[in-house]
Amino acid sequence: MAEQKPLCTKKDHVMEQDNVVGFPADAVAFSERAVKSLDRLHYDKALRYFRKAVECESDNPIHQCNLAGALAETGSFEESNQILAYIVNELDPEMNECYYYMANNLAYMEQFEESEIMLEMYLARDRHGVYAEEAEEMLEMIHYELNRPFNPARRTNSAEDVSAEESFSGSLNGEAEDEFLAERNDYEAAGGMHAAGDANGTANAPDAPDGLEQTVEDHEQARLLLEAGRFVEAEKVLQRILEADPDFLAARNNLALAYYYMGRFDEAREMLNGVLERDLGNLHALCNLAIFERHAGHEDTVRALIDILVKIEPFHREHVFKLATTMGILDEHEQAYRHLHRLVARGMQREPSLYHYAAVAACHMGRYDEAARWWASCRRLDPESGVATYFLEQLQQRGEGGLDPMPSYHYRLPYEETSRKAQERATRSTARKRMEESASTMDYEEDWEQQIKSDPLVRSSLFWALRFGEPEVRLQALQAMSLLADEEAKEALRTLLLDPDQDAYIKQVTLYVLRMLGVKGPIDVQWDGERIQISSNHIANRLPTWEPHWQQVLDMVRDYMKEEYDLFQMHDAETLWIEFITHLYPDEVPRITKASSWAAALEYIIAKMYRRPLSYQDVAVRYDVSAATVAKHVKRMEDTCQVEDRLKQTLT
Repeated sequence: MAEQKPLCTKKDHVMEQDNVVGFPADAVAFSERAVKSLDRLHYDKALRYFRKAVECESDNPIHQCNLAGALAETGSFEESNQILAYIVNELDPEMNECYYYMANNLAYMEQFEESEIMLEMYLARDRHGVYAEEAEEMLEMIHYELNRPFNPARRTNSAEDVSAEESFSGSLNGEAEDEFLAERNDYEAAGGMHAAGDANGTANAPDAPDGLEQTVEDHEQARLLLEAGRFVEAEKVLQRILEADPDFLAARNNLALAYYYMGRFDEAREMLNGVLERDLGNLHALCNLAIFERHAGHEDTVRALIDILVKIEPFHREHVFKLATTMGILDEHEQAYRHLHRLVARGMQREPSLYHYAAVAACHMGRYDEAARWWASCRRLDPESGVATYFLEQLQQRGEGGLDPMPSYHYRLPYEETSRKAQERATRSTARKRMEESASTMDYEEDWEQQIKSDPLVRSSLFWALRFGEPEVRLQALQAMSLLADEEAKEALRTLLLDPDQDAYIKQVTLYVLRMLGVKGPIDVQWDGERIQISSNHIANRLPTWEPHWQQVLDMVRDYMKEEYDLFQMHDAETLWIEFITHLYPDEVPRITKASSWAAALEYIIAKMYRRPLSYQDVAVRYDVSAATVAKHVKRMEDTCQVEDRLKQTLT
């Protein structure tokens, strides 16, 4: 074996090759590299470099503190606090900010009482320190979490006499602990505790426990109704709560959301302003208000709210998640990505939706390789939904450019994709194919219908699309709404009919859907600048009478077409028939001797308008009539209703 050449020292290397400069292996250089790695969110590299910096200068409190910060960023809170305690106990007792950092770490571990002690110690030792204001705010948030009143003037004077090691090990010891706990008990005994179970820490009446318990139960019911997409019902419950307790901030926030999902933006904004009047820093209200104002187009207000939100560093995981998703919706994707990365790195949540949100943020930042890794993790956690698989396929097909359209932060398949799949399966071209594939088609349609009925995100998306989507999207939402039969859907459709900004065709289909859902009696409609009542199945039907044999044709065509045609094609068939009768009323309406032949003619014309392959013979066999009779009726209707002109419009 050849003799091994000894390793060169840095001095030898420079002597041999004067033009090569070695990397300076000192603490400052390692620290600089670590900071650059942190900026790029490469936590593993940052940790490695910070550890090397500490190895070079183990007695330097700054390098130790940087290492503790990097450990906290990766979720190693306990190790971080051990280093911070070592700093103030052994290296630099005057480095008071370490107490604030320890408090943050403890709060992230939801050890709120220990975090409170650290904050008290920090403020006792450095009342005007760099983080004094943040510490006060954090103390208020901790009291909020612990349902305890907050008094900023109260400080534990003896806190500075307790070492960080003693405090970190669990709680205060000796006289300091006794004094601290006694003072706390005095406050609680005086009736200062907030209502148990009130997530927003609102001060409800302590002398009415039965009423308070009922309020909490009602609020939980309203929250569940919101999650189920039953916004009208949730609104009634929340209004009842606020009549009894106007300062119940959680109820105000949730009522604002209900208004927002129902499209009542002015009321939603007013409700959030009520929250912020009572609690200026309420994170949920600030986030929701920013989204509402973005929808309203008030960009100056949105920018001002974003400037506030970017300064917030929440420690509770639900708050971090709320802030991250809000930033994404507001197109602040770098901020969203930073918070989402924190949630994953610190192991706060392991939900597939979180990885999807991170992937979406990465896409908007042009980091497609990172997005692919996030969606791959998402797919491992949730292979059944198909969401991650769909977007990974989109990434593979994107070519040199970006994704078009960009993915949404909603954790679901795009509505258009889900609707397209359902429609493709529901519109097989021939009866034979339909029979062969009826089982798989039926299964898929049942799955789709179940998702619409049970998935609150899909329901809220439908309500939103129905009011504010582009015309094509609104029509898709209407088709999906036809699968719902609950009062929530009917109320939304009734509201749509009273919207003066909705176009005529949307309203015609909306009324048709309401009748399909079993709504009887007159329905109010805003039409041509006036409010009218429609008692028939169609707005187009203004005839003074409607004969049973005319209706028999509609009933038959609906029964025959419902399996192969979509909502709009069926609506157009019925509208064509009403138009045909109206044109000939009252003296020239043909005598209906066989409803099936007229129904067959209607289906043939609709198939022709939508370019579906259907011959006279095919439709005649379906309805058990003669092809010649069908052709005769088709010609009569086409001449009367100028169908050829409509066909030309659809083909151009």
